[in-house]
Amino acid sequence: MPPRETDVQGRSQLRALTGLRFVAALHVVIFHCTSWESWPVPTFVRSVAGSGYVAVSLFFVLSGFILTYAHAGKGARPLDRKRFYVNRFARIYPAYAFALALVAPFYFVHTFRVDGVAVLARGAVAVVTLTQAWWPPVAMAWNPPGWSLSAEAFFYGLFPLVAPALVAGRRSMVWGVGIACYAFCLAVPLVYMRLAPDGPIELTHTSTAFWLSVVRYNPAVRFPEFVIGIVFARWYLEARTSPTYGKGAALTSLISAGALLAVTTQAEGLPYPVLHNGLLAPVFAVLITSLAAGRGPVAAILATRPLVALGDASYSLYLLHIPLVILWSKVTTFLLGESFHTSSGSTVGFVLSAVVASLLCHRYIELPMRDVVLRWWTAARPP
Repeated sequence: MPPRETDVQGRSQLRALTGLRFVAALHVVIFHCTSWESWPVPTFVRSVAGSGYVAVSLFFVLSGFILTYAHAGKGARPLDRKRFYVNRFARIYPAYAFALALVAPFYFVHTFRVDGVAVLARGAVAVVTLTQAWWPPVAMAWNPPGWSLSAEAFFYGLFPLVAPALVAGRRSMVWGVGIACYAFCLAVPLVYMRLAPDGPIELTHTSTAFWLSVVRYNPAVRFPEFVIGIVFARWYLEARTSPTYGKGAALTSLISAGALLAVTTQAEGLPYPVLHNGLLAPVFAVLITSLAAGRGPVAAILATRPLVALGDASYSLYLLHIPLVILWSKVTTFLLGESFHTSSGSTVGFVLSAVVASLLCHRYIELPMRDVVLRWWTAARPP
């Protein structure tokens, strides 16, 4: 299906940013679903693969940027809050519910046997209502990537209050908010590391310690990354009306992409909580803003039709990859007698299959169900 060229406000689709979404989603998939820790490749390659969690920070910044671009600034229609919330629900929940349904039998059986019905009920209610990220013991329940959707739901709730004020505010005030948000991104994990409330634990992505989980998943802690996206969108909406708009964007995108690559190659030597929570948020914001101009080789590659189509389906890829890992592992173990990560061929086959599944989910689940929700909303509204 050809990618849509306009969003709900009639503004042109920022095609390079759609392609960027696929690259970020694929980074997460590689992080979760490959044997990157034992790859016979140079250390820096393993380091990049093992830092896929930073892509979630990119998604938070990108979300704030795109929503502001679509719904705020000169030329945008006045924001109808009810319609905005319905649109957001229609956008995220159908594919989210489909991914939950895929893994539900495994989650229910395992949790019931190990933890009992009370724990199962609490986790299920939190996940279904998109509130799991507020309580660390269930943040990763059912379908682990769903925690970020729980955070996004909180961001969406505040967007109509925050974005118009930042877009209309004085430039110095807006940049001050952006700087304060980045300081908060760094301060929370640094304070956590200083106080060590979980005790002397190893700070890695495998840790399930309570307070580290608060730092990683709590929506209020992650909200500043979303706001940074809003701040840079405000700058972009102003800059695109300038006669010099786009000048230097190609070089900026190359430099920022190179900076991200350089940092992730050294990820194992950086403090995990800081890198996880927004250390790279300003670099993500600069990359997003420069790519939005559509100049240079990086933007040209990301804006190609295949990558835009994959970017449109990236949300489905992000949500489906863990349920598909579970299903794929069961099948490969039964047929081949080996675990999911044992065979490199199995791993490559899984990643390709997950990409195909995301395209099908986007075409036959995500888009049709979104249209059903929006038609219901239109029919239910009084004339």
